[in-house]
Order: sequence, then structure tokens, then C-alpha cells
Amino acid sequence: MVLRFIRLLRGYVEFVLFGRFPERFINLLTREGIRSWDIMPEKGMYNGKMLLTDYRRIRPLARRAGVRLKVRKRSGLPFFLKKYRRRRGLLIGAAAGLVLLTVLSQFVWDIRISGVNTLSYSKVMAALSDNGLYPGCFKPSLTVSEIERETELYVPDISWISINILNNIAEVEIKEKVRKPGISDTKTPCNIKASDDGVITDIIVHSGSCTLKRGTAVTKNSLLVSSVIEDNEQNIRYVHSDAEIFADVKADKVFKIPITNNKIVFKSETDERSRLRFLWAELPLSLAPRRSDNFVSVFSQRRVIFNSVTLPIGDSLERLYYYSNSEIKHTPDEAKSILKKKAALYECFCEGKGRVKTRSFNFKRIDGFDVLSASYVFNKNIAVKQRLKVN
Repeated sequence: MVLRFIRLLRGYVEFVLFGRFPERFINLLTREGIRSWDIMPEKGMYNGKMLLTDYRRIRPLARRAGVRLKVRKRSGLPFFLKKYRRRRGLLIGAAAGLVLLTVLSQFVWDIRISGVNTLSYSKVMAALSDNGLYPGCFKPSLTVSEIERETELYVPDISWISINILNNIAEVEIKEKVRKPGISDTKTPCNIKASDDGVITDIIVHSGSCTLKRGTAVTKNSLLVSSVIEDNEQNIRYVHSDAEIFADVKADKVFKIPITNNKIVFKSETDERSRLRFLWAELPLSLAPRRSDNFVSVFSQRRVIFNSVTLPIGDSLERLYYYSNSEIKHTPDEAKSILKKKAALYECFCEGKGRVKTRSFNFKRIDGFDVLSASYVFNKNIAVKQRLKVN
């Protein structure tokens, strides 16, 4: 394959040899160190191939051997250039394209990241960019080991990272850290105390000593289950108490919002700004002036992909959405609806696994605020473990 490429680069001819002594001519070629190949007899003549530079030297040898030569076919770069020598623009364009490809091969065109499952893809890309690896960066200036080390420090959830630059593509392989599962302590002696004031409704004891009954009122931090167990022989041992103690717990919560609020209203008019991206550079294609300082920008990018290869050229589009601030005043019904939604969120997320048994609301307006006072009775697990030091 390499030899064929060299022959095409230097140029060669396919010739026909006929005459009285063709064998003598072939011996003369060998003696003079002139290489030929594919010499084959055919109906009283010989076909062969030879480099263009050697073919120009064999005329005297042909006369000495009494043979004649005739060129059948010309192949290679010299003949191609001679054919298009008058089309200078084509040759200049080909040379410029070759130079452009040589220059572009020194830059990173695309970055491909694999192994990202729970990490933020944008955070990893930002870490690589801050450390010098981004589309359009100069390859000889990159220090891969330093980029790997700094990226691991920037993103602590990365356990291992490997960067391989293949041609114009940077392959980034990441392995995320595996978090250790929580190990529950079931050996250290502990008591169970109450996390809130309440009236006990249900008792489920897995280990420990409990003398409480349903309907008993308890206060916060009072002992519910003891880790001290005494057997029939009055021997005392300490265990790791485990229990679920459910109780009705009262809770009061106040929700409030201003009567007058600022509301963002998006307008119908929008503007678009497009840019041509080439490696690291950007060229604006449209210059839309900003109509107002109140706007939200949304960016989108596209890259040119040819034959599954991402090229270092593309475009980016910025859309500007304008808005205005306006004051709105809630009616009492609207305020009640908003405050009840806040109360529903509080019931779902702020009280854990507690179940609402009763609720009551009181709405009123005080000092420019709509206020919703809520009274709850939650039924929830109030058991909290407290370690016990035993000497």
C-alpha cells in the first residue's frame, strides 16, 4: 500500500515493448539499476510499468537492444498537475485547503464524555473548560495529566477520569464515586424519647422496655422506651432500644403573603440574535438591539456533523423574551387559595410521615399581609433514639 502511494506520488507509465531482443533490454535495465514491474509477455510484445523519472532514461538502452517503446497509459500526480496546470485557481484552492486542514488538525473539534450517570453533564463540561479543554483549544498546549487532576478536584464526585485526544476529538471517560451505604447501629445501648408533646395512640416495641399505654399523655424529651432490661434473677443488661410510638401531636403554623405583589408579565415581542461559531471564535450574523433591560435569554447551539464527524463550525441562537413588572392586589378569595396551597405543601413535606387528623384555618388581613393561621393535629411517630453511655 505504501509502495503504491509512492508510485502515484512520483508518477509512472504503462508501456509496450516490442522488437528483436526484448530479453536483452530487460537485462540492461537490471544492470543499470532501473526498476520495472508487471513485465508480462503478450502476443509477441511485453507490457510493463516504470516510474516516470526512469522512463526518461531508457531511450539509449532501447536503441542498444534494438527494441521500441510505446506509452500506453500515464498515471500519478505529475500528470494530474500537468493536466490542470492552466487552472491556477483550482491548484491554489487545493493548496489552501491542504494548509487549512493542517492547521485545523492542531485543534480540538469536539469533546465526548462517557460514564456520566448521576453527575451534572454541564458541570463536568464547565470543569473541563475552566482547565483548558474546550472545543477549539490548541492541542499542543494541553497538559492532559494536569487537566485530569484539576477536574477531579473541581468535581469531587469523580472517582477516576481519563482523557484521550484522538485526532481532533477529546474522549473523556469518567467513573463516578460509589457512595457508601449507611450502616445502622444496632449494638450501642440507647433509650427512646419523645420528640414532641402528644397523646399516645399506638405502641410497637421491637426491643427495650416500655411501660406506657395507649391514651397516655407525654411531653417532649420524656422517656418512652428504656434500654434497661431486668430478668427474673434481677440481672440487668442494656440493649439497643427500637420502637415506633405513634401519638397525636398538635401544631400551629402561620402562613402569610403581601396583599400587593409584583407580577412578571411576558410580552409578545421577542428578538433573536444569531452567531456563527468557528472553533473558539464567534461572528455575529444579526445585530438586534435590546428593547428593554427586562429580558430573559435562552441560548441554543447547533454543530455541523459530516459522516458522523462533528466539525468545528456551527451556529448559536439567542432568543430575548421581554417582560414587565406590574403590581397586583389579591382579593380575599385569591389570597385564601394561595395560602391553602402553601399549607398543603407544608402538610406534605414539612411534617415528614405524619398523617393529618384534623385541621382548622383562620384567615385575616393584618398590616398589609394576608394571614392564614392553621391549627393541626398530626398522628406521627415521635420516637427518637438517644445513645446511652454505660460504664
